[in-house]
Amino acid sequence: MITSDTFEPVLLEAAGIDDGHTIESYRSRGGYAPLEKLLSEKQPPEVVEMVKSSGLRGRGGAGFMTGLKWTFLPKDHPGPIYLCVNADESEPGTFNNRILMEDDPHQVLEGTIISAYATRASTAYIYLRYEYPKSWDILQKAIDEAYENNLIGKNACGTGWDFDIYLH
Repeated sequence: MITSDTFEPVLLEAAGIDDGHTIESYRSRGGYAPLEKLLSEKQPPEVVEMVKSSGLRGRGGAGFMTGLKWTFLPKDHPGPIYLCVNADESEPGTFNNRILMEDDPHQVLEGTIISAYATRASTAYIYLRYEYPKSWDILQKAIDEAYENNLIGKNACGTGWDFDIYLH
């Protein structure tokens, strides 16, 4: 049983850390190491199966199984594949996405990159509400840091895979 004594946050681990939004802070907490290992050791279908067997669910109201959703994609789509990350918070009083984007944007990006790799996407668009200029600035800085560190862009992580992320 989880109690206040035994609870350890995973998703919100960096919430409240002053520099939690920087790539240095994220890497010091082990961030991007799973991505780099995964890209060097696994093929996209293996990643889909890993996520499917993990039971990971979406953060939307339906809680749909992420890996299962990915299996619905065509296997040999000839054209470009785009990943859309919905960071909209349209329900009154919700701000869980904003906390992630402002306190731990590199966690959002690592998840985006892994999702794109698994689904063979070459481009991701992160939809962000216009009303969140602070989130936009922090997330854009994190994207810039990811490009500077070759985590995204041409030959992302030295894999030969080209992948871009844009805020919208």
